[in-house]
Amino acid sequence: MAMDPVAILKDIGKQYGRRVSGANLFDANVCTSPRDTERSWEILALPGDIFRHKLNINFEDHKVTLHANGDFIAVKVTGNLDVDMCSINRRDIVFQLDLCPFHVPGFQSFPVYSRQPEADLRQFLNSAALGTVLNTLQLTEHESLHVYRNGILLCLQRDSKYGVMSAVEVACKLMGQVPAVDDSQDLAGLPANFENLFELIAKWALSDDEKRREMLEEESPESLRRFVEIVSPYVAAIDKYLDSFGDESPPEAAVTLGTLAECCLEAQIRLRDAKEE
Repeated sequence: MAMDPVAILKDIGKQYGRRVSGANLFDANVCTSPRDTERSWEILALPGDIFRHKLNINFEDHKVTLHANGDFIAVKVTGNLDVDMCSINRRDIVFQLDLCPFHVPGFQSFPVYSRQPEADLRQFLNSAALGTVLNTLQLTEHESLHVYRNGILLCLQRDSKYGVMSAVEVACKLMGQVPAVDDSQDLAGLPANFENLFELIAKWALSDDEKRREMLEEESPESLRRFVEIVSPYVAAIDKYLDSFGDESPPEAAVTLGTLAECCLEAQIRLRDAKEE
């Protein structure tokens, strides 16, 4: 490669005004470090093999996470997709996908791997949107495209920022054309005194701790302050509402409301820590 993947990542970060942070990601699909024969949970990291660098950006309303090691840049576009899991050009080792009898029209040289050859998968493989993406990407021997329920992953070996960002663009376009799962929640059962918070839930009440932490890192101090100002007066009432269920499991909407309160407290801590620095 003409450029080091980490240098490319930093170049993209500079363009977006984002800082490249540390990471410790072992992706068995591209990382080749062996495991300790006596302690199988320990990885004997080879130089440049583990993804040690991470960058979060927003591209056309899509959340994109990029990781870099010595050879690859992994691009993850997050979403909720209603499509069968599959890998194109290289098999997903983690999920043990099987070789699929189907191919993407015009790209017979790219093997496809899936759990089982469902009709919905065949429809996706035959879609014009996927064909356009593969035509633009022109995957090389060691590159791959993976489609999961929670988003799209590209494992790339590109020689410039422009090559990576071109791939990001087509992945985001594909994300917008793949059927999505309706993850909206029915909030009608929540007490009326929480109605002012409903519009905040989709953005801030993320149940995944890691995604919520990353989201808070990306928000400006002003955005965090506005969020805290709106939600903090309701935190005590939310706690009281959740306690009202006693030993019974609260409904999903109530749990989501609790997550919103938790996010508010985390935002307060982040603002306090930033002030003390």
